Order: sequence, then structure tokens, then C-alpha cells
Amino acid sequence: MPRQPLAVSVAVLVMGAFALVSADVQTARVGRGRVVTEARCASDLGMGAKSGRRFCDVFVVATPVESVALSIPPHTGAATLRFDLHNRFLMSDTERTPAEAYERHAALVAIVSGTGEEIVRAAVTREYRTIEDLFDRITGGGREDGLKAVAPGSPEAVVAIIPDGMNAIGIVGISVERVSAAGRQIYDSPGRPVALASNFRIEYTPQ
Repeated sequence: MPRQPLAVSVAVLVMGAFALVSADVQTARVGRGRVVTEARCASDLGMGAKSGRRFCDVFVVATPVESVALSIPPHTGAATLRFDLHNRFLMSDTERTPAEAYERHAALVAIVSGTGEEIVRAAVTREYRTIEDLFDRITGGGREDGLKAVAPGSPEAVVAIIPDGMNAIGIVGISVERVSAAGRQIYDSPGRPVALASNFRIEYTPQ
């Protein structure tokens, strides 16, 4: 009986050592990989006034070419897609109190193959009351301030593992639930923009 705690301790130490070795190997593999940041957007909204980021609409469509499409160079093994998902808020030209301006958006999107097969889903939910709730504003609008009415909420970091063998992927919309003083609506009709995406990175190991 006195030896049992020692045996358990040794087992824990061995398991911990194995976990550390596995993490080191994974880090080394990522370190030897490459990163691509290019994305083709059906609706390129422009650059963020503060962040300098490029923001793209995410549409409810069947294939990435109609929303956000990304290519993975020739590679071996799985790749990793990283990007930021934002709720898509629309700024009013009239001055409103926080209670009048309140909106809560819950957007759902899918990461898909180049032909539209779903790989995994991602979601972002944020609230808007004042401009302080926004992540950024987008330049190039026709408003007096030179900014677009569409604005990104705070980002949700998304990480998706892309199976080996896929060279083309994309991000498409599924739906957005909008809650405001007017009530609750769900939008999921084809062609509807439901979110914004930015900061695209694909990590891969070249062949």
C-alpha cells in the first residue's frame, strides 16, 4: 500500500513529460510552416480607419466565390485557418440614445471547402449601444465623416483545422439573429450579408 502513491506520481510525471514533448513537436512543425494572408472577397468593404485591416462581408451563399474565398498553396498535412469574425452593425445618421440604438447580433457562419461542403461552423455575438462598442470604422463611405455606415463589432477569434488535401476553402454565412427595440428577427435568405471577417491567416507546411 505505501508504494501506490509513488506509482501514481511516476505515471503522472511520465504523462506530463509526454505532453510537453508533443507540444514541442507541434510548435516545431508550426515553426517550419508558412503563412498566407490573401483572401478574395465578393464584397471588399475597405480598410479600417484605426486598425488598417481589410474587412469583407460574409454572405449566405452556396460557395465561397460568392462570399470569402481562400487558397492554400501546395502543402502536406492539415492546415490551420485563423481569422476574426465580427458582427455587422449599421450606423444610423440620426442621433439616438443607447436604449434606442441597442442591438444584439448573433451571427453564424461556416468554413467550407471550395465546392461548399461544410468543414466547421463559427459564431459571434455582440451588443451595440454606443460607438464605443465598435471595433473600428471603415473608410470610403459617402457620409459626411467619410466613413461607411457598416461597422464591425468586437472580433471573435476563429481557428479552424482544414483537413489534408484541400487547396480551396472559404467562409459563408448561415444566419444572423438581430434583437433590437423593434423585436427579434432572424435573417437567413440567400445573398444576405450576416457578418464581417478580417485578419485572415492560413498556416501550412509546404510540400
